[in-house]
Amino acid sequence: MNVREGIVKGYKEMKVPYAFLNKTEKPNGLAIILPGMGYTVKSPILHFATGAYLNRGYDVLHINYEYHTDQYDHFTYEELKSTLAPDVMTVLHETLRDADFKSYYLVGKSFGCLAMPEALNFHPLQNAKTVWLTPHLKEKNVFETMLNSQNKGLCMIGDRDSFYNKESLEQLQTNKNIDYFIPPGANHALEIGGQTLESIDLVRRVVKMINEF
Repeated sequence: MNVREGIVKGYKEMKVPYAFLNKTEKPNGLAIILPGMGYTVKSPILHFATGAYLNRGYDVLHINYEYHTDQYDHFTYEELKSTLAPDVMTVLHETLRDADFKSYYLVGKSFGCLAMPEALNFHPLQNAKTVWLTPHLKEKNVFETMLNSQNKGLCMIGDRDSFYNKESLEQLQTNKNIDYFIPPGANHALEIGGQTLESIDLVRRVVKMINEF
């Protein structure tokens, strides 16, 4: 596997690292992964999803913003939210400037989902398949993008997740372009609290669904 790492200057000239991974000279497409605030690309679902995409012949782009580190301690949560999309778009413009992939996946986990509405307006990603992992359903731009999306999508959120909202999900499920998996008892990590083996089984099922989507 080849890994090409880079850094762009994002919001307030802060460094935003990224990594481009590939295993083949003629990829089938590109999967872009937007991790959560603390749920990084090394966390179980995103780690195994990366491997699944690589094994399918896709290149993978990790956008590794570091909002959980000390350098962002002085940022308010609202400022972090306003930082995310510009940082993501700066990386996309830098890495996809001359790219011509046949297909795209856009995968967001939690906080990373907040950048997906703007990313989907980026011309190369307008027809991307979307994977919404534990999205912030109460965020207006996330909810409206999912509700009106013409992109084929997959959304997974547990009913023990603090972002789970039954009424919002009932509305969102009127959009037949997005399929939903709502595992009972699953928390924000898409794991079952206090149940190690059950959590492993659930992570396996989530990754399998991502791989088959």
